[in-house]
Amino acid sequence: MSAKSDFTPEEWGVLVRAPLLVSYAIAGAAPSGRAGYTQEMKAVADSIVDASEQVPSGSLVHSVVSEIKAGATDDLRGPTETVSAGEVRGRALETCRRAASILRLKAGAQDSRAYKDWLLEVGGRVAVASKEGGFLGIGSTRVSESEEATLSEIAAALEAAG
Repeated sequence: MSAKSDFTPEEWGVLVRAPLLVSYAIAGAAPSGRAGYTQEMKAVADSIVDASEQVPSGSLVHSVVSEIKAGATDDLRGPTETVSAGEVRGRALETCRRAASILRLKAGAQDSRAYKDWLLEVGGRVAVASKEGGFLGIGSTRVSESEEATLSEIAAALEAAG
């Protein structure tokens, strides 16, 4: 099993940031208003909490989740900024490619696959958290075409280097 100490601080930062960037990219792919965005961010939090309870202690995903949870209450979050949905998507895809490359070089196959699957699960949970389109729920869809496309791009980025 891979541990935080197996990675440089920069590499570790990539692995910790990736799930949040994936979440923001999916949320930005099909904006769903304030209530929808709240549901999507709750899906992120639920994914992190669920992973902390379901993955083996000491696994890479468990270590990353622990770091995210610790960062939620201290200064590890860093500055915030306003960026376009397209820029967030680009950052997410680049971060996923970098994460895949790091995993290929430094993580075992099991940890690497579990981490990539977890990122896609987080993105998927955000995508289904709020209905998109329609009027008053009529004609809306659970996952929009743009969310599906972004999830596919993320999956491809994760496999490109790994």
